Amino acid sequence: MCAASCPVLGLVAPSGTGKTTLLKQLVPILRRRGLRIGYLKHAHCGVELDRPGKDSFVLREAGAQQVLLATKARWILQGNSDQPEEDPKLDAMLARFASESLDLILVEGFKYSAYPKLELYRKACNQDLLYPQDPQILGVISDDALPEDAPQRLPLSDLEAIADFMEAHAAVQDFRLREELVGYYGLLRRYGCNDSHSGNASVRFGDRFWMTPTGACADRLRARELISCSLTGDCPAGASLDAPLHRLVYQQQPKAGAVLHSHGPYSVALSLRGQDFQPMDFEGNLYFPRVPVLRIPYADYVRRAPRAVAETLADHPICLVQGHGVYAWGKDLNQAYQWTTSLELSAKTAWIAQQAERL
Repeated sequence: MCAASCPVLGLVAPSGTGKTTLLKQLVPILRRRGLRIGYLKHAHCGVELDRPGKDSFVLREAGAQQVLLATKARWILQGNSDQPEEDPKLDAMLARFASESLDLILVEGFKYSAYPKLELYRKACNQDLLYPQDPQILGVISDDALPEDAPQRLPLSDLEAIADFMEAHAAVQDFRLREELVGYYGLLRRYGCNDSHSGNASVRFGDRFWMTPTGACADRLRARELISCSLTGDCPAGASLDAPLHRLVYQQQPKAGAVLHSHGPYSVALSLRGQDFQPMDFEGNLYFPRVPVLRIPYADYVRRAPRAVAETLADHPICLVQGHGVYAWGKDLNQAYQWTTSLELSAKTAWIAQQAERL
């Protein structure tokens, strides 16, 4: 996935083909369908949004790395690149979006980056087709016939059909994300970090997150059984008891795209001492030199755990609740899974080392 926590779709073609003109026609259609749209354009020439003499211009020239202009109608964030001689990186630019409030980010350009794209082809432009060299091109918007090996053709004259494709892309990305969540929840079970019904998991999608249901069986869970929860409202019936905790983590850790809770036996065993854990192995120490251990009495868990865990994960990628288990966040499910399994291996290594000292 790209850095944004919502679907991303590019429109690529040589300069002068009419990408911006087409997007100006498509965005109102997508807005009427209820989609909240972000737009990222790769500009090859220098752009100056400010005027010399203005306070924001003067402060930026004086060395401010980022300048935010705020008015009643809109706000504009300007930042200076640390590497002005290089083209911007797509993931770095996508990370600037408040993607939790968007349903789809449309990108114009970045045609050499690996992300899902549509190609715009006009016969009159006498251009070479890009799709044969780019497997990330999902379809071609064209006013002409295409070779038999071409991806799906979308008629340039049928704006509704193109909008249908874009809307479906957003929905497919949502389903893939749910499938991915079920997969990682199953891996936690398969490799001993959970039993068949323990732990829980979530992944953020726009201004909502998908949550495993209460009592979920990792061996049989299906994507359609996940519970959709709002980042701001109450969690619906059927969601895991930890859903409010996950919601608070997302609120306090904007970079979080996924949260995993697991009961790895070695991690839980080491947490029983009630002391923060410092991994002894090289890799564990590299990832998290100190893993906080939160002491929350069983009787107070539901009331105290959400805020305690969320406040801890605002500053750490992972933590332990004494005798209960591991909570980890990541920019995506893969990273959260990496932190979780790395901690369990570090805890196992520490336990083996303790046994070795007794020999």
